[in-house]
Amino acid sequence: MNTERTAEAIQRYVLERTSTVDQIWTDSESVTLDTSTAMYWARPADWIVAGEKWVADAVRVVAARQPIFVTHGLLLPLEGEPLHLNRPEVMAALGRRVGDGLSPLAYAELFGELYSGWKIDGPVVRPFSATQTVPAGWLVREADHFARVMVAPDAPPVAPPAFEQGAGAEWTLRFFTHNYYLLEIDTAVDVYAWTVTGGPDRPATWERKTAAKRVLLPLP
Repeated sequence: MNTERTAEAIQRYVLERTSTVDQIWTDSESVTLDTSTAMYWARPADWIVAGEKWVADAVRVVAARQPIFVTHGLLLPLEGEPLHLNRPEVMAALGRRVGDGLSPLAYAELFGELYSGWKIDGPVVRPFSATQTVPAGWLVREADHFARVMVAPDAPPVAPPAFEQGAGAEWTLRFFTHNYYLLEIDTAVDVYAWTVTGGPDRPATWERKTAAKRVLLPLP
């Protein structure tokens, strides 16, 4: 991970305007910033998009201000400016690459984590995670997700992502995602159904519908 470029991107795009940086620590695989408002931990993200040829680094940034943890996503292209994916206009523009340097599954995965919050209308989407290390949200990849990956017996039926492309290169991507959060004595998820449309000549647009709210997970 290019730690110098990552630290610059965090300060330029992610930090709150009122924040001042007190100290920065880096090593080969991490950047940590101590600021006046929060602590920011940046690590390489294991997202599918990290493997695309035009991407130098995909970075997950967690802003911690106990007990609140907010996840941000940065893409550092080989050429061009960093992309702060929590900004809807940036995410919409990224949709132009779907089918041409960005797999539909990779695009859906980014929505699953970075647009898992209750509010997703920007200007910056702030998905909350339960802890510093637990993802803010998940893409549902298989129909048995809530039996195998995260046990939620009362979750609604879900399906794997589906991608359709028209003759004019316009496309539609449908998928399910969910978040994960802590209640007073329980843990729960909300389940979302997405329809994202786009094409190479226009930014993507999306609609998210709530399939289920506050689905309780079994106690350990």
